[in-house]
Amino acid sequence: MNAAILDGKCLEIGRSVENMDKIGVAYSGGVDSTFIAWYLRERLGKEITALFADTVFISALERENALRTAKELNLSLEILSFDPLDSAAVRANPVDRCYHCKKEVFSRIISRADELGCLGVVDGSHAGDAGGYRPGKKALSELGVISPLAAAGLMKDEIRLLSREAGISNWNKPSQSCLATRVPYGSALSRELLEKIEKAEDLLHNLGCAQVRVRCHGDLARIEAEHYDFGKIMEPGTSALIIKKFAELGFVYTSIDLAGFRSGSWDKDLAHE
Repeated sequence: MNAAILDGKCLEIGRSVENMDKIGVAYSGGVDSTFIAWYLRERLGKEITALFADTVFISALERENALRTAKELNLSLEILSFDPLDSAAVRANPVDRCYHCKKEVFSRIISRADELGCLGVVDGSHAGDAGGYRPGKKALSELGVISPLAAAGLMKDEIRLLSREAGISNWNKPSQSCLATRVPYGSALSRELLEKIEKAEDLLHNLGCAQVRVRCHGDLARIEAEHYDFGKIMEPGTSALIIKKFAELGFVYTSIDLAGFRSGSWDKDLAHE
């Protein structure tokens, strides 16, 4: 990558927050929100508080990773625990569920940031998030959340590179999404369903699959994994174990999607709506 271009983009990050000395960062523990928290503090000298929304949509593994990374970087961290399923609009899981969920989550983040004296809230959205179906962006816009990485035109691979150069340990962390994305739109969400999906994915992670989704079709589990992990999953002893454990969780049928892992696979027909 052209170093001069990256340097120029990083300058644009500063312009997004130039009048803000104290900033709340919506922190998930992923590559993007970690990098923007680090960059604002270390490169721009801002006082930041990382605000982590701890909800049923976040797996225990993701929560553990996020808290560990925050500790490694000595981030000032606040954990906001609440249940988005208290919202009927979120529970119903409509096509624009992400809009309603982001509205709930970021309203609480902004409220706490205001209490802490922050002059604004930023998130880790990047330029690549402009494509695809992302109703949550509307909620961020309505709430006045700033996305410095997107404003600077930084893409995911560039953020990974910058994070690696900065020595941030999660620079190559696989992208994750909330557990609700495993359930087809229109199927109601519940804590029990999300916990079942989390346990199914934990099993696959423990078998060595770093990037995996268990999409839930009622009593059928559809596994999306990277193609190089197919052999691992389909090894006779391993596949028998997966079927057994998934059945214990309540899945009558277990399948593997030959198309492999795809981020946002439910949204393929909604990208241009």
